[in-house]
Amino acid sequence: MGKYHPSHHVNEWIRYILYGFNFLLWILSVFLLLVGIIGIAIREDKLSITNYVDFLTDPAAILVAIGALVFVVTFFGCVGALNENCLFLRIYFILLIIIFVIEIICGILAFAFSGQLESGVDEVIQDGIRQYRVDADLTNFIDFAQRELECCGGIRHLDDWGNNQYFNCNNTELNGLKNIEACGVPYSCCIDSDEEVINTQCGLVGGEHAGQDTFRGDRHRFFHTEGCIEKLQQELRMRSFIIGFAVFGIAALQLFAIFLAIELNRELVLERRRYTGHTDLPTN
Repeated sequence: MGKYHPSHHVNEWIRYILYGFNFLLWILSVFLLLVGIIGIAIREDKLSITNYVDFLTDPAAILVAIGALVFVVTFFGCVGALNENCLFLRIYFILLIIIFVIEIICGILAFAFSGQLESGVDEVIQDGIRQYRVDADLTNFIDFAQRELECCGGIRHLDDWGNNQYFNCNNTELNGLKNIEACGVPYSCCIDSDEEVINTQCGLVGGEHAGQDTFRGDRHRFFHTEGCIEKLQQELRMRSFIIGFAVFGIAALQLFAIFLAIELNRELVLERRRYTGHTDLPTN
C-alpha cells in the first residue's frame, strides 16, 4: 500500500479558507497578548484580580484574556486545516460551538435581566472611579470614555466622584499635603472649550470651575451632567442598527467557520475510508 494522501479528494478551497481565516485571527491574538502583557509589565502597580469587577476594570487583563482565548481556538483551527488533522478540527469546531452557545445565553440573560445588568455596570464604574489615579491604564480609559461619551460618573453623575480618594470632599489632605483635588472632578467631565490646550484643572475647586461644589443649577454650563451609563444607553439606541449588523456579522462568521470545519472533517473522514476501504478506521 502506497503513502496516504488524504487531500486528493478533499476540497482545497475549504481547507485554505479555513486556514487563512484562522491564521489572521491568530496573528491578531498574538498582538492582543503582546499589548496586554506589555501593559501589565510596564505599569507601576501589581496585577490584582480577586473578582469580576477587578477584571472588567483592568484593560490590560481583558486584552490578555481575549488574546489567550482567540490564540488557543485559532491554533486548533490553523493546525487542523493545514495538517488535515481531524482531531484538531473537532476540538476547534466544538470550542466554537461552546463559545457561540455561551454568547447566545449571555445575550438572553442580558435582555431578561437588564435592570440587574445596569446595576452590575454601575458597580464596575464605581470600582473604576475608586481606582482612578491608581491604575494609569484605567485612568486613561475613563478619561477617554467620559470625553467621547460626554458624560461624568455613573448613576449619580458628578457626585459619584466623591467616592474617589483624591476627589472626596473630606480628604482635604493626602500624605500630609494639601489636596487641591478635594471636591473636584476629572478634567474629562468638563465641557470642551475652544482652547487648543486642554485645561486639566477645570474640574478642581481652585480651578476654572468648582467641581462637585458647583451650584446644581449651573453644572450644565461647565460639566457633562449625564452619567456614563445613561449616555452609553443612548449611544447604543442611536447605533442599534450598526450594532445589530455587527453582532449578526460576527455570528455569521462563527457559523461559517463551524460549517467549514465540520465539512472539512467530514471530507477527510470519507477520504480516509475511501482510501483504506475500512469504515471503522480511526479518524485522528
